[in-house]
Amino acid sequence: MPKLNTNDLKELGQHLFDQARPMLNLYQTLADHFYPERADFLMTRNVGAELADALVDSYPILVRRDLGNSFSAMLRDGEWFRVGVNGEPDHQGHMWLDWASNRLLKIMNHRSAGFVRATKQGDHDYATFGQTVISVNPNRERNGMLYQSWHLKDCAWFEDETGQIVGVVRKWNPTRRQLIDTFGEKKLHPDVLKDALKKPFERVSVYHFSIPSSIYGDDQIEGKFPMVSIFLDINHDHLIEVEGLNHKQYVVPRFQTIAGSPYAYSPATVAGLPDARTLQAMTHTLLEAGERYARPPMIATSKVIRSDVNLAPDGITWIDDEYDERMGAGLRPITQDRGGFPIGLEMREGVVEVLSSAFYLNKLSLPDITREMTAYEVSERMKQFRRENLPLFAPLEAEYNGQLCELSFEIAMAHGFLGSLQEIPESLAEQNVEFKFESPLSRSEEEERATRFTQVGQALAVAKEYDPNIAMNVDFDTAVRDAIIGIGAPAHWLHPVEQVVQGRKMAMVQQMAASAAQMGGMTGE
Repeated sequence: MPKLNTNDLKELGQHLFDQARPMLNLYQTLADHFYPERADFLMTRNVGAELADALVDSYPILVRRDLGNSFSAMLRDGEWFRVGVNGEPDHQGHMWLDWASNRLLKIMNHRSAGFVRATKQGDHDYATFGQTVISVNPNRERNGMLYQSWHLKDCAWFEDETGQIVGVVRKWNPTRRQLIDTFGEKKLHPDVLKDALKKPFERVSVYHFSIPSSIYGDDQIEGKFPMVSIFLDINHDHLIEVEGLNHKQYVVPRFQTIAGSPYAYSPATVAGLPDARTLQAMTHTLLEAGERYARPPMIATSKVIRSDVNLAPDGITWIDDEYDERMGAGLRPITQDRGGFPIGLEMREGVVEVLSSAFYLNKLSLPDITREMTAYEVSERMKQFRRENLPLFAPLEAEYNGQLCELSFEIAMAHGFLGSLQEIPESLAEQNVEFKFESPLSRSEEEERATRFTQVGQALAVAKEYDPNIAMNVDFDTAVRDAIIGIGAPAHWLHPVEQVVQGRKMAMVQQMAASAAQMGGMTGE
C-alpha cells in the first residue's frame, strides 16, 4: 500500500472531523446549561465575555462542578496508585515496584508536568460530555513528562475492531513563534519563517495525527514502530514532522459508550438536561412572580394622573387636584395572589433533587460513622457505600486513570525516567504491568490479605485452647510478609527472605551452642 501524501492526510483528517461534527451540537447544548466556560463549540467567545448570561439558575453548573471535582478527590488523593505485575515478585521485585511507583508519582505531580491542570480540565469534560482528550508526552527538555488537555471540538478519533481507540487527529492553531520553538526552523515551510520576527503571533493551521503506522503506509516506519506521529501544515501542504513511536500519545477516556459509535455520552448530563431546561424556566417564572409581589403592577385612573408613575423610594406621582378620591383611588396596585408561589418552590425543589441524583451527588458523601459502631457495622456501611458508587467510579479507574498511568509508565520507561532496563529485577522480567489503585472505594487484594491475617490470628487464639500446637498449621513467614505489604508498608521495611533464613540458622546455631555450654557446665559441677 502506498504511503499517504499530504492530500491523503488532509482528506483523512477532514473525514474524521465530518463524522464528529454532529456531536458538536450536543456538546454546545450541554455546555450552555452545565459548563458555560466550555460553551464555544459552535461559536467564538471573546476574551472577557460574560459566560453564563443566558442562565437564571446556576444549580446545574454547581452539580457539574461537584461531580467533576469528586473524581480527583475520590480517585487521585495522595499515593493513589501502585505499580504492580500479574505475577508474584520476590523481595527485590517488590522493592523496585515501590520505588517505581513513588518515582512515577513524583514525575506526574511535578509542577511543570501539568498533570493536575490537565486532569482537572479533563474531569469536567468527562463529567459533562462523557469523554476527554489528554496528550501524554515527554517535555521539550526530555527530562520529565508533559500532560495537556485538548478541546473536544478540535479532536476526532476512530476505533479498531476491538472497540479501542487507536487513532486521533487534532486541530492545532499555534503561532509562528510556537512552531519555531517546537520544531526549529529547518522543519518548517519557508513561508512560515517569512516575517516571523514581524508577525510572531500570527497563527498557522496544523493537523496532528497519532495513528497506527500501518495506516500511514511507510514501510520503514511500519517495520519498526506500531504508531506514527505526523504534524501537517495545512496552509502550505507541508509535512512538518513524521516520527515513529512505540506508544500512543493521546488518552481518550470515555464514560458511557454506545455500540457502533466511537463517541461517548455522560449519563449525568443525559439524565439531567431535561431537568436543567425545566429548572431555568421555573426559576425565571418564580423570579417574575416574586418581583410582581414585591413591586406589583399599578392601576391608574385615566386623565387623573398628571405625571409618570414613580415607584422609587421617596418618589412622587402627581394627580389632578380636582379629582375626588371618594370616586376611587387615582392610583392603586393590583393585588397579587401568593397561593401559587409555595407550590412553585416545592416543584423547583423536586427538580433540584432529580438533578442531584442525576449527577450522583446523593451518593458521594461517605456514610455517617461518627457514632459508636462496632468494626462489623463500619465494615458493612463501607460495603454499602462501595456498592452504590462503584458503578460510577470503577469504570473511571480503569478507563481514565488506568490509561493515563499505563501510557505514563511506557513513556517513562522508554526515556529512562525509571532507570535502565538492566536495573529491573529478574522476577519482574517478562511480567505484564498492572496498576493497582487506592481509593475509599477499592480494597486491594493485599489489603484483603492483611484483614484475613487478623482474622486468622483471632481464630488461632481460640483454637489454642484445644491444641497448643495448632499454630503449626500456618506458614507465618508468608502470612506476616503478605500482611505487612497489604497494610501499605514499604517493601524495604522487610528483610529479604534469604536474610531471614540465614538469621534463623545463625540463631539456631547460637542457641545450640548455648545449650551445649550449659549442659557442659552442669556436667562439670
